[in-house]
Parts: sequence; structure tokens; C-alpha cells
Amino acid sequence: MAISEKRGSALDEKPALVREAQDLEEYARSIGADVFGIAAAEAFTEFPNKPRPDTFVPGAKSVVVLGVANTPGLFASVSTPDLAEISPKGAEYAARSAKYMDRPPAGAERYFLNDELAQMTNDVMRIGYKTSWKLRREGYRAFYFTPFSQDARFRTAPFSLMPAMYLTGLGQMGFNCSILHPEFGPRLWVTAIVTDKELPAGKPLGAHYYEGCKSCLECVKNCPIRALNGKGWKNVWRCAAYGCCGTCLSVCPIGKTAAVPAAA
Repeated sequence: MAISEKRGSALDEKPALVREAQDLEEYARSIGADVFGIAAAEAFTEFPNKPRPDTFVPGAKSVVVLGVANTPGLFASVSTPDLAEISPKGAEYAARSAKYMDRPPAGAERYFLNDELAQMTNDVMRIGYKTSWKLRREGYRAFYFTPFSQDARFRTAPFSLMPAMYLTGLGQMGFNCSILHPEFGPRLWVTAIVTDKELPAGKPLGAHYYEGCKSCLECVKNCPIRALNGKGWKNVWRCAAYGCCGTCLSVCPIGKTAAVPAAA
């Protein structure tokens, strides 16, 4: 079963709105966005336990998701942490159970990736900022999410980007607890803009979870601290304690053959 790239629109019968959405997408891509999608704010009722868009913009009509893709080679280095040539410290050996003593030292996996993620965070923030201002200049309210941190106690965030990505049709949830995009797999950094402008919404690609994960399980097999249960659940506290290494994203086969995004 392959993830399809086809996305429909609930407002195809409104050509003016379609043109406006195309204009917004062209603008976002012109300033660096690799992915773009739109979800109807009312569609978030499908996820009743997640924050609602109208919490941020009263009368919200649309949620725009945009983001950038990781460089394939740098993310692939996560699967070979020995490239970093980092040795575990004595304290780390003492703190880890014998069961995981053969695993790489915490942090080695992200050695080449961290700087790129910092750059991507800046890029996504800039794209979200500029695109939200485009909407404001058209007379609409727009709230974009700057990079936010999870609550350290509960591992919750003020807005959930994965349901937004799913509803736009950008992908389906994988067993690595990330959205699997048809072209880039789970290796994306995104933000969202909540606006009271009505825009043509995409449609989900299928069920919440990607069917192919059941026969793959590469993320589950390769997680260094066994934080994934193979049913779409992650022990987020264990993952965070290890530093969110990203191995589960690196080994995912979806998007592995993606071409390098063209320069803006």
C-alpha cells in the first residue's frame, strides 16, 4: 500500500477561493516552503481531545500548514551514530541498564542534525511569519505558531500539528508517531497558521494510521530505548529522557527516495 499524493478539495466549486489558495501556496513556496496544505477549522472536531483552532482565532475558518524538509543525507546520519565518534561518559554507563550498554551514547545520533534543525526552525518561523502577514494585509486575522516547547511534566503542547497535517492531506500517522508525507516521509519541520479566511480544504489521504506500518516496524525495531510499542504509541517521557534521538524518523522507508527540494 503506497501513500497517495492526491488531495481533493471540499470547495472545488468555488473557483475564486481556489485561486486565492493557489496564490497563497505560490507565495509560501516562493519564500522557501517545501510543503503546503489547508484544513478546515471545523474538521478538528475529529480530534476532540486536541486544542481547537478557534481557541486562537475566534471564528477560525482554515488552518494552513507549511514547512520545510530535512536534507536526506544529514538525516540518514542519525542511523549511523558512530560517525560522530562520541564516547559515552562513565556517568552515562552507570545510569544505563546493562540491556542497553551496546547502544550509542545519548546525543550521538543527532550530532550532525542539530544545527540543521536550528536552521529549519528559523526558516519555518520566517515562512509562517511572512505568510501570516500576507493574510493580515488582505484583511483577515491570522495566528501563526512560533516554535513552542512541550510541557515538561505532561509532554503536551498548545497546538497539535500532526492532526493538522493529517486533515490537510499531507500524510498519515506512522507507528513512529509522526506524519508520513508521500515525498519526504516523517522528515519535515512544520508550523501552522490559524485564520478566519475561508480557503479550500484538502482531504485526508486515508485512515489515521498508514497501513504499511504494520508490516514494516523498522522504527520499533531500531529505537535505542524501546519507546515505541508498534501500535502507534510512544513513551514520550522515555524518548525525551534519551534526547529524542530521531532514529525512528531516520529509518522510516517512506520518502527515502525523495529528490532534494529545489532551491527557492
